[in-house]
Amino acid sequence: MNQFQLICSLPTYTTVDSAIRLPICGNYDYWTALIQYFLPKADTIEIHCWNDEIETIKDVEVLFEEKKYEENLTIFRGENDSVLTDYLLKEHLNRFGEFKWFTLNLYLNIASVFHSGHWSTELYVPNATEGDISFIKSVMPAEAIFDLY
Repeated sequence: MNQFQLICSLPTYTTVDSAIRLPICGNYDYWTALIQYFLPKADTIEIHCWNDEIETIKDVEVLFEEKKYEENLTIFRGENDSVLTDYLLKEHLNRFGEFKWFTLNLYLNIASVFHSGHWSTELYVPNATEGDISFIKSVMPAEAIFDLY
């Protein structure tokens, strides 16, 4: 079975009052499908937030056992379970309709399975199968840019 490194990015914009990158498609409809697809392949979930994202940090910290700080980031890590799955599927937007987490990583036995960066506008799948690639392309907005290696 052939495997590829898949990188996907969405064109973005920012508003005057926020540094959060927003996809020009105007929504995150692709998120639920991606997470439903990749969560069953992972045993560990990791979320990165900027330290000044106080509201999001308070929201996330009650769900995770492990929390650490690296430079300007607060990093949460925990076991994939039904509570976190439900949270990721239903609570991914903040009160302004923006994606909550700067980075989300999914791991299986410490190996990366899925990476979502820059508020879900950049994706990386290190060992993507042809089936994974077909699925991702089917749910991503038309303006998504794909690179395969």
